[in-house]
Amino acid sequence: SGHQTYAAPLPVLAHAEEIALTLEKVYARKGALAEFEVDERSVFHGDKGDLMELLGNLLDNAFKWCKSRVLLTAAPIDQARARRPGLLLRVEDDGPGIPEDKISEVLKRGVRGDERVQGHGIGLSIIGDIVASYDGEMKVSRSESLGGACFEVRLPPLGP
Repeated sequence: SGHQTYAAPLPVLAHAEEIALTLEKVYARKGALAEFEVDERSVFHGDKGDLMELLGNLLDNAFKWCKSRVLLTAAPIDQARARRPGLLLRVEDDGPGIPEDKISEVLKRGVRGDERVQGHGIGLSIIGDIVASYDGEMKVSRSESLGGACFEVRLPPLGP
């Protein structure tokens, strides 16, 4: 891929906290708060703009739909002999979730999950583009712990 392979690794937690603080202010009327379960070894190898876009879109969606709770989980994906670990990012909320038959639809550019909620419907497709550019994958499901939506992004380790 065309990414800087030797970019300094970016700590996920510091960037996520910065974004979450902003979103907690934006959605202050809701009283929504972000919780973090982030392994301190969780780093992103790539462009800072890509990380901010990934975290920003995932967290903004969760804040938009949650009742009051958003949970970000991050962990390295270790692999024997990998030159550097991959990254698991999971963002969950306690909102209504996404019906299974709508999941592939909401990932398309320009499709909004609900016309009554502000947005352009491009956030998730942007995430999809970024994830694909890092040879990663994104999975959408129901959050087992919070009951709302769960977006899971896996960026693979870099081989030996």
